[in-house]
Amino acid sequence: MPVIWLLLTGVVTGTLTGFTGASAVVVVVPALTVGLHLPFREAVGTSLAVDVVTSLAVTRSYARAGNLRLRRAWILILGAMAGAQTGVLLAHRLPVRGLVGGFAVFMFGMAANFFWHAWRDIPLVSVRARAAVRPPASPARRLAGVGLIGFLVGNVAGLIGASGGVLFLLALLYGLGFTLREAVGTGTAAMALSALSGALGYARQGEVDAAAWAVVGLVAVVTGFYVAGGVQRIPERFQAAGTGLILLGVGLAMVWHG
Repeated sequence: MPVIWLLLTGVVTGTLTGFTGASAVVVVVPALTVGLHLPFREAVGTSLAVDVVTSLAVTRSYARAGNLRLRRAWILILGAMAGAQTGVLLAHRLPVRGLVGGFAVFMFGMAANFFWHAWRDIPLVSVRARAAVRPPASPARRLAGVGLIGFLVGNVAGLIGASGGVLFLLALLYGLGFTLREAVGTGTAAMALSALSGALGYARQGEVDAAAWAVVGLVAVVTGFYVAGGVQRIPERFQAAGTGLILLGVGLAMVWHG
């Protein structure tokens, strides 16, 4: 039964990451804590490790279509990697109940974001919204702002096991003016590096379950790669609504079992 549970977790994880660019945390942490009764911090560490390999597979799919622009996103990525280490330190100084509560709040916030866009039938960031963003007074201020966002996203990654997919997307769209597909592809790559930084922090504490990571990660990599390749055929509002339902359910499950 545990093996079947891990295989199903991998399929759902890969589908979700390839479908929306969202972090594996929304599936792996609840599956390991609720389904396999792993300690929360160990589930977080394993989630981040799964996120690394899954995000890399999805990134490869977007890169093949020319939607990867790492050169302009380096400051965001560096900020996220630094922030992930801070998040890991905070996670070991806060009570587990508080971490679970923070995780649930994070899920509800993400669900609201997806529901909002599905209800309005608009993409994550419209052309009109991008045009309305006023650029900073100088390139230096823009880089500093994006770097700060990356640091905050990294803190979230280390603290509750998320890798900041949606936040990376918004930072690249509003901060650097990427197109939606470029933001998804590049944001997923940034998410992989942010997760790597956080996963290494948890691994040093012995809080990554190697067996669960191997099974879930392998299945998620294969699933995520192929789902990402065909996701452009699906209307965005249905993606947003479906993802919102998943995130809401995960948040409720963590509150119920927390």
